[in-house]
Parts: sequence; structure tokens; C-alpha cells
Amino acid sequence: MLGRRAIVLRGRDGASLFYDTSVIERRGAVPPPLAALLFGRGAVHGTDGAEHAARKRMFLDLLTEDRTEDLATTIGLDLERRVVGWPGREVVVFDELVEVYGAAVQAWAGVAAAPDQVRRTSRRLAAIVDGFGGAAAAYPRAWAARLWADRWATRLVLRARGGWPAPRPGSVLAEIATGAGAELPARVAGVELLNVLRPTVAVAWPGTFLARELARHPQWRDRVDRPEEGAAFGHEVRRTCPFVPALAGRARRPAELDGTSVEPGDLVVLDVPGTNQHAAMWAEPEAFLPERFAGIPPDPFGFVPQGGGYPDTGHRCPGEPLTVRMLSETARVLAKIDYQPTTDTAHDPTRIPTLPARGLPVRVT
Repeated sequence: MLGRRAIVLRGRDGASLFYDTSVIERRGAVPPPLAALLFGRGAVHGTDGAEHAARKRMFLDLLTEDRTEDLATTIGLDLERRVVGWPGREVVVFDELVEVYGAAVQAWAGVAAAPDQVRRTSRRLAAIVDGFGGAAAAYPRAWAARLWADRWATRLVLRARGGWPAPRPGSVLAEIATGAGAELPARVAGVELLNVLRPTVAVAWPGTFLARELARHPQWRDRVDRPEEGAAFGHEVRRTCPFVPALAGRARRPAELDGTSVEPGDLVVLDVPGTNQHAAMWAEPEAFLPERFAGIPPDPFGFVPQGGGYPDTGHRCPGEPLTVRMLSETARVLAKIDYQPTTDTAHDPTRIPTLPARGLPVRVT
């Protein structure tokens, strides 16, 4: 792969090896054109060891369930207000979710701006995500949005550090600029601020697939307003939603899996969809069955839509609990309205990231 020997892993055993930090390191494994675009230069995603643990601790503290509950609740309330204006017209679910999620996370993070600016920022954050797979015109659009976002976030950090205006105490901006992230260079602190805002907007991708699956499985509409059922539905959306195709690392020492040797310097690639739908782990892996998660916590290595392992010791996304809550709130609200897609809901499996056709336009009656 890219001229280097590569080992592709999948399944629970493969993910366990991939997330063994004594074997695999992440620094330099992701191609720079992708890593710099999606995560930003100097981001936590490319660090290892003590540096990674310290930087990730900042995110774990910022994204505790207690701190993010207000954000998830706000998203549900804002979406309820938004859908009031949907009846009688066609709306694009993806576009609506980008604006709702983006406005809520900016306000929660302590980023103050006029409504028009908030909408533009949300769309630019979505554009960064839309281009990370290198798709045609989306890739240069993504880089234009990335360069703008880096400058914007750096200015926010510098202003916060200068006290003009002073960020809201305890907010994400305050903590990254003047709290736990105070020693970071302003540019890197801005990158990490974006690494809270951008992934929250990116939930619009699985959120759109969730809307599609609710339309396909109407028997779940009366169930997802219960937190456990809503979470199960969201887990199954994340298990089947084609978003991240693979994750990359580099072997730091020899290892072996199922008779295949891994040598130092090898590129090691985790097949994310192949793990989330591995026949040895999942019954009827290609079927959409939210009940498979009923009362059962997801396996940390068999279920890796946002990384694997444990959040406090590995590379699993610290924002995963927030994603689950956001999807649960989205399901709760959408289940209460009568909507039908107005076009074919298929997605292009060769597009990264992909969406149901045209972002899932629907009409509400």
C-alpha cells in the first residue's frame, strides 16, 4: 500500500492487535495529505505514548457525559423546533443536521457568533469531513475549508488568551486556550478546538443514515424514545453506516496473528467495516438488527466505528458517548414526524465518506 508492505487486520483479534500500543504506533502512519486535512497538523490523533495520554486526558475531561449532556439535550430541543417548519416542503436531512449540530456545539463550546456566521462555520466544518476521502471536487473544497478553519480557530485561541473577549469559564474554548491546553502553541490549540467542533458536525453522516433506517424500519418509531432502545438503534446505525473505511498504524515490534507475521515498520491497517460486520462476531452481520445491542454493551474490540479499545487507555474516540446521545436524540425527534424520502435512498459505496443519495431529501406530511 503506497509502496510499503501492509498488513490488513479485521475482526476482534485483529482489532486487539491493532490497539496494542506496545506493538502499534500511530505517529506518521496516516498519509499526511489525509491526516493534515481531517485532523490538523499537530493533532492528538498523531501522537503516541505519554504525549498522547496527556493530550487525550484533556479531551476526556472536556467530553465527560455530565458535561456533554447539556449539548445532547440542546440538540434534541433545537431539532424539535427545526422540524416544526418541515411539513409541506422538501428538506434535505443532511443539511438540516449539519446546521443543528453545528450551531449547538459552537454555542456549547463557548464560540459566540452571529447566526449567519455560525451556519457558514458549520458548513465549512462539514466540507472538511466531506473531502477527506479525496473525492473529486470535494477534496480541494475541503482544503479551502481547512485553511479557513485553522486561521479562524487560531484567532479564537489568541483572543481568548488575550482576554478579548474572555471565554465563558469552563467552556471548551476556555479549557483549550487557557486551561489544560494553555501550553499548546495557539495554532495547535486551534486544531484541537476544531477536533471538538468538527467531529460533532460529522455526526450528521450517521444521523442521515439513521433517518434513512427509521424510514426503512418504521416498527422502531415507537421504541426509540426510550433511552436504551434509542442507543441500541444508534449503535446499529454506526455498525452498518459506511463512514470510516480503515485506520492505519505502524508496527514498532514483531508480532503474529493467525500465522501472519508483522514486522517492525510494516503499515498495519484495520478494516473498520470488516470488523464491525465480521461473521465470527456478529450473527447476520449484514442485517440491520438494533435488538442485537439490547442490554448488551458493545465489545470494545469487536465494535470499532470510532476506534477500538478503551477510551482512557487507547485510541478510542472520547466523543463516542456524545455521538450515541446525539443519535438517540435525533431518533427520538425524527420518530415523531411522518416523513418519507423523495428519492432513491441508496448510497454510493465507492464514495468516502458517503451519504444516501442527495443527502436524503424527505417530505413531511
